[in-house]
Amino acid sequence: MSYFCMLAFALVFQSIPPILTLIISELNITHAQAGLLMSLFALPGIFIAIPSGIISDRFGMRKVGIASLILMIIGTFALGISSNFLSIVVGRLISGVGALTLAIVLPQLLSRWFMGKELGIGMGVFNTAMPLGTIASFNVFGLIGSNLGWQSPILLTTLVSVFALLMFLWLFKEPTLEVKRNGNSLSSNIANVGAPMWIIGFTWMWFNAALISFLTFAPDFFVSKGYETVFAGFMSSIVMMGSLFLSPLIGYFVYRFGKEKMFIVVAGIALTFLIFLVPTTSLHLPLLVLMGIFTAFVPAPVFSLPSKIVKPQNLGLGFGILTACLNVGVLAGPYLTGLAKDFAGEYTTSFYLMSVFTIMQTVTILLLHQFKSKKTNA
Repeated sequence: MSYFCMLAFALVFQSIPPILTLIISELNITHAQAGLLMSLFALPGIFIAIPSGIISDRFGMRKVGIASLILMIIGTFALGISSNFLSIVVGRLISGVGALTLAIVLPQLLSRWFMGKELGIGMGVFNTAMPLGTIASFNVFGLIGSNLGWQSPILLTTLVSVFALLMFLWLFKEPTLEVKRNGNSLSSNIANVGAPMWIIGFTWMWFNAALISFLTFAPDFFVSKGYETVFAGFMSSIVMMGSLFLSPLIGYFVYRFGKEKMFIVVAGIALTFLIFLVPTTSLHLPLLVLMGIFTAFVPAPVFSLPSKIVKPQNLGLGFGILTACLNVGVLAGPYLTGLAKDFAGEYTTSFYLMSVFTIMQTVTILLLHQFKSKKTNA
């Protein structure tokens, strides 16, 4: 149930990039505006993610999950019947509120079902839903949009969201391990969660700023290099194939050995060089395969860390922080890289900016080690 709901989230989130060229052409919008269609999806989540996590801790995951899926359905349907840029923005905002709240509930649910080392394996499998949805959307939505109009894939995500809601209503079960409900105030919860959780959140922010920026504009970049729309979508989706196949394996390694920070550091360094090379070479396929491998190094370790950092009754808040930071990255990344494309007239500067995001990922997670060292010395 959690896996299918996350798959629905992925399809809703990644429904825009494969049809971005069609939207730009039909609505005559700039690349910065096109980037906003990804960025604005995350805007509400910046403000609601942490309160939503606390609400989920206090009132339960079932109620919050149902409300989230209903908002996803409303937002995607509104987007699917839109005919102008403003109405598209409104639809993305509504679906963003629902989808990104759902993204708090689902890992929180798994963290309550899989306590201890088994969480690494659970998160490894769970984190294949996002790449699977991305690969499906990048390889199918462009073809559907080219033949039936760009609104058709969006309406398909509405149908998937309806199925996810029905499945959630039918299969949701409270975790067997009960924890004390959190009754503290918002300010008290945020004050008590600790700096390490925020460091993990900022690391997740930089990673997603780079990855979502790449996925947003890679199809259009490859079209500009002479590839057909459908094949450009396939090439862009290669980056997520590594996560689809390797995320369970990374989760197993986390389960056996820990070393979450090591995976994140190695991924940041490798992705920095690989993204930097994309606009300067014609060997795109090997680069994309390598990017896919190292992209898989990040999600399972990141999602395994909150249960080691925060108390069980604050897990919703912990994942709320992750989601809020993710939203900041998704909001700023695509808009800034799209703006760089508009100013420079080509994509080289945009890819260099993505490389800056990934090196900051490495720098930030290393602060977690420094913080722990100082705490131990104290």
